Amino acid sequence: MEKNYKLIELWGTEVWIEFSPHSLDRIRDRDIIKDLVIDTIKSAEEELGEIKINQDFVIINTFANITVAGIFTRADEILIKTVVNKGENFHPREKDIVIKLS
Repeated sequence: MEKNYKLIELWGTEVWIEFSPHSLDRIRDRDIIKDLVIDTIKSAEEELGEIKINQDFVIINTFANITVAGIFTRADEILIKTVVNKGENFHPREKDIVIKLS
């Protein structure tokens, strides 16, 4: 059984990354390396610092060719809602905060 939590360091503090069952299915179905999701979050550390609790965000990583959609559920926890194996062509919702990495 796959672990759905990962503890990482962001902004000098520990932050839990929780993977929803849907995101774990998408990671598996799309042959995405789970550590690539963690690396994408770490690469967006500065931009994520501006996001508030309960605010949806999308990180479009054109270098890794993945998109990560998530939400801050608490100050020390990010829920990964889904992961897509597209960088350029992903269409976020209007209310999502979009972070582009390339």
